[in-house]
Amino acid sequence: MTGSIPAAEPASHGSEEGDPIGEGNSHRLEERQSTYRRSVIVGPQQVEFEDVAIPEPGPRQVLVRVAAAALCTWEQRVFAGIDNWSYPLVGGHEFSGEVMAIGPGVVQQLTPGDQVAVAGLRRCGECWACRRGYDNICDNQHAVTRQPGRPWGPSGFGQYALVDGYQVYRYQRAVSPFEAALAEPLACVLHDVKRFTPRRGDTAVIVGAGMMGLLHLAVLRSSGAVVIVSEPDPVRRAKALEMGADATIDPTSEDYVPAVQRLTDGRGASVTYVAIGVPSAIEAAVQAAAKRGMVSVYASVHPRGTPIQVDPNIFHHKEVMLSGSLAQDHEDFLDAVWSIAHQTVDLKPLLSAAFPLEDLVQAFAAATRPDTYRVFITPNAMIPL
Repeated sequence: MTGSIPAAEPASHGSEEGDPIGEGNSHRLEERQSTYRRSVIVGPQQVEFEDVAIPEPGPRQVLVRVAAAALCTWEQRVFAGIDNWSYPLVGGHEFSGEVMAIGPGVVQQLTPGDQVAVAGLRRCGECWACRRGYDNICDNQHAVTRQPGRPWGPSGFGQYALVDGYQVYRYQRAVSPFEAALAEPLACVLHDVKRFTPRRGDTAVIVGAGMMGLLHLAVLRSSGAVVIVSEPDPVRRAKALEMGADATIDPTSEDYVPAVQRLTDGRGASVTYVAIGVPSAIEAAVQAAAKRGMVSVYASVHPRGTPIQVDPNIFHHKEVMLSGSLAQDHEDFLDAVWSIAHQTVDLKPLLSAAFPLEDLVQAFAAATRPDTYRVFITPNAMIPL
């Protein structure tokens, strides 16, 4: 390790806020460069940096130069110490970049310089789940050989990432590297909305107006459903209305279930997407569901194993469905890349700030504020404003 940055107090205003996001192209590294820099989360509130050799892609591998990587809630949980099984982690699973080298056996038509997004989820293609078409819950997605003490992970929080060819999705049209990096979370939301699709005239309720809740809102705007967002934070409620929500609920001033009943003429919610990991929110969503309503548990709940309590007669008498949604399959990711390339989903309101790689700790601090949605790292160079 060549450098160590412990968790710090909030930096000065300019550094804490990061740079507002603009568009542009970062400069190329000189061809003679043989090493690259990456960050490693080594423990709670601890980030270290190291310089390692730039790898050569092997069979069916692609070397990607990272342009922008977003700080997802998973990396935030690892940094905070909530998920403590991942250390030492080279995080960054929401990222875009540029193809630099292509190994033998990659069958898709890629060329050095192509703009791509990377689907970091592993899909073996051979297990029962993959062969059934459920490759988002592949039996072997966590079958990663880890050596004790050796950094591992998706690698977007570094200048380069070596990935499998099937994980690479090329953009047919040039887009902002920040929007390109959001293919992964958009694909996850598309997966959820495809599984639990409101019909025109239905009422869809999104519980939580963080990044993923608002991304649901962006996707649902073209569905023909009435979309309600429940969120206690006034800044985020205002953001939801700005992005097109038909109504909002403040659960701190009005009980959630009566509020949903009031806004739906007593019918309840046709579809509810629970985008926060709060057990009581899941319980309330079931109570507020319409006849044959669907409740999707989109966000994971921590600590794992936390129970919920619901009246089973709701399922019997109202035929309510309680299920969930995890990650994305290969088709969802393809749809997300197409949607971003063709600007069918407006992601710009969710782009909050960008930081250089060395300011990753400050980026984590910014990402936890209620007035930010997606904060990015640009490992190779800051994107010009």
